[in-house]
Amino acid sequence: MSNPQTDPRPFPRPVARGEMARLFLSLGLTAFGGLAMVEPIRRQVVEKRGWVSQREFLDGLALCQVLPGATVVQLAAYLGYRLGGAVGALVAAAAFILPAGVLMLGLSFLYFHYGELSWIKLISRGLGAVVIALLLQALWNLGQAVREHYLDLLIALGALLAFWLKINYLAVFLAAAAIRSALGPGMAPVRSPGLPARRPSSLGLMLLAQLAAALCGTALAVWALGHLDALLSQIAWIFLKIGTVSFGGGYVMIPILQWEVVDRLGWLTTRQFLDGILLGYATPGPIIILATFVGFWVRGWPGGLVATVAVFLPPILAVILATPIYQQVKESRLIRPAIQGILAALVGMLALVAGQMARTALTDWQSLALMAGAAVALMRFKINLFYVIAAAAACSFFIFKI
Repeated sequence: MSNPQTDPRPFPRPVARGEMARLFLSLGLTAFGGLAMVEPIRRQVVEKRGWVSQREFLDGLALCQVLPGATVVQLAAYLGYRLGGAVGALVAAAAFILPAGVLMLGLSFLYFHYGELSWIKLISRGLGAVVIALLLQALWNLGQAVREHYLDLLIALGALLAFWLKINYLAVFLAAAAIRSALGPGMAPVRSPGLPARRPSSLGLMLLAQLAAALCGTALAVWALGHLDALLSQIAWIFLKIGTVSFGGGYVMIPILQWEVVDRLGWLTTRQFLDGILLGYATPGPIIILATFVGFWVRGWPGGLVATVAVFLPPILAVILATPIYQQVKESRLIRPAIQGILAALVGMLALVAGQMARTALTDWQSLALMAGAAVALMRFKINLFYVIAAAAACSFFIFKI
């Protein structure tokens, strides 16, 4: 029987869509902290179920770093694609996003009707401690993949410094890939007799046809929506645009979104926008679930739904379009070291994010104790993340209320 940690098979076994949806739905229920969810996803699909190998998982993670959008949503889409094709990508990503979208719609309704956020602020302090524990867990496990060569460690440290200096996110990852390819040792490709060969020309034509179909279908949907409701069409266009250019994840999308809906259109006040960000922190899923909050305020339930679909659709389509060609080239002696360089840079990013969040969230001994308890529960006793989050939220509510 193959070992899921090292099995280099290029084509994971197909997984039933219902089984895939159930897993990513459960992951979406506990998806706090963006990149912090990398490790829980890896544990489920690599260690527990053996759906993909460790190498396949890391390959997908590297690809998601250079595509626009929220990394963990794209990772879900990539894994869904590898397990069930384009439909699998849509199923996995939709299931992962669904809990955050539904919860944000409910919280938006409560906020705009009652405006009370004190209990959210209390709970979010405990959730912040769990997120830091998850980031430390992800940092530790991903660090195992880059500790074997000194160049990977140097790239991780260089990336940490570059991100701290606020150098462009995409430029850092591309530079790490280039340096690792140019200076690092070659890495032997992994081949399988089952890997079908396609001529580059036929693959390029297929991708162009798929891209054209995606663009035309999206444009047609927005045009049709405009004939039904002009405001919904405007919401769709704004969030499609943000989802397309959001290299760097949700934290890069926030200032773009603020310029659009606060500064330019005046749909929300600055205070409302900041409260929406707080709700985004207190709900599972990527921070850009803030789109649901904005859409709900502008056009109610339909606006929240349209904004959510529009902001996540471009990154998911990017994964679906990029994965086939990525599978054809990723084992080359040039691309394989580049993937390793991107993973090393990601270690640097995780270290910086963990440090910054810890400085913000761990402001007293109670928060520090919650973080330490969550880290021990997750890393030492392997307790289910759902129970850790529930316990931290309950403890946070009572500790900080007192």
